[in-house]
Amino acid sequence: MTAPEKIELEFKQRPIDVPADLRLYRRLAMVCISVSECCYAKSASFRQLHFINSLIINNGFRALYLTFRSRRTSPQILAPSVDPYLNRCVNYAIGAGLLDQKDVKSGFKVSLTQMGIAFVGDLRKEELASDIFSIASEIGRISETEIDAAMKEGL
Repeated sequence: MTAPEKIELEFKQRPIDVPADLRLYRRLAMVCISVSECCYAKSASFRQLHFINSLIINNGFRALYLTFRSRRTSPQILAPSVDPYLNRCVNYAIGAGLLDQKDVKSGFKVSLTQMGIAFVGDLRKEELASDIFSIASEIGRISETEIDAAMKEGL
C-alpha cells in the first residue's frame, strides 16, 4: 500500500458583515435619538429604553403599538423584548459622556448630557441615521404611563 498523496488545504478568513442593529455607533445613535425624541425631559428609565428599542428594531411590535395608540386597544398584550446589548450600549454611552445616570424615587434613569444633545444635533445636521429619526418621529414621545397602559390593555 502506498502512502496517500499529500493534501494541502488553504483557509482564507473573509470579513463577516455585522448586522446594522449590532453596530455600536448605530446603537449609540438609537439610544441617544430615543432619549432625545421619544422621552420627556430628555431622560428615560431602562424600561422606556427597552420599549422604544423594541419599537425601533421590530416592525411588528411598532405596528401593534401604533394601532394601540390610535385606538387605545390592542389585539395582543404589548411586551417588548429585553435586549442585553442595549444595556451595554447605555453603559458605553455613559462612559463616553453622551448620557448621565441619575437615581430617582421611581428607580434609575439616564438623561442626555450636553455632549449627547450635540451628538443628536450632529446626526440630524449631517443627515445620518435618518431612518431612526423617522421612526422616532412616527412613535412620538412616550411616558411611563403610556407604557403601562400599552402593556396592560391587550385582550
